[in-house]
Amino acid sequence: MEFTKPQLIGFGGGILLLLGIFLPIVSMPIVGSVSIFSSGRVDGYILLGLTIVSLFFVFQNTLRLLKFTSVISLLMVLISFVYVVLKVNNLKGDLAKDLEGNPFGGLAQAMASTVQIQYGWVFLFIGSLLLVYVAFAKNTTKATVNEVTPDIQEQPVREILKSTKTKLVAEDYFSHNAGNHIKPTSQSELKACPFCAEQIRIAAIKCKHCGSMVEE
Repeated sequence: MEFTKPQLIGFGGGILLLLGIFLPIVSMPIVGSVSIFSSGRVDGYILLGLTIVSLFFVFQNTLRLLKFTSVISLLMVLISFVYVVLKVNNLKGDLAKDLEGNPFGGLAQAMASTVQIQYGWVFLFIGSLLLVYVAFAKNTTKATVNEVTPDIQEQPVREILKSTKTKLVAEDYFSHNAGNHIKPTSQSELKACPFCAEQIRIAAIKCKHCGSMVEE
């Protein structure tokens, strides 16, 4: 089975999105790295289901349905990213406020500073954006082809009509000129050949039909 270029891009986007679901999106002390799937939130399972369905739509080349799954996946990734960033910032702020004046506050703040956003988001965003691109770029290309096709189809017809019109004008012109230069011979200028009885000119000395010499 041969896949189109948009389908190949869609497969790439789906695989990147699938990898991003299991790659770390944030790292925390003691807990370690956490992925969107292992975070315990339901959006990780929903995103996994949307990714599998999107890959199926790409395989079937049903890009109209891919619009919905790809857009929802991108929105979920964006909302999850904003949620995690806000959660990390609030955690650091609350920790610094609660441990203000505490002798172990410096150690806690040092541990809080190790909470970092990880590279899994790169896979999530690129994968979901590629799926959205494939879903909407296909329709744009199709519309462009439909707009250009009628002009392409009309070109041979126009060339044929132009050629036919030119030919008719040339034939009419030739016939008109030929009629002006070639005048029909009147009956008074003809006589019968004494050998074959065909009509020849009075001034002729040789019959053009039988080749006999005609006396004047």
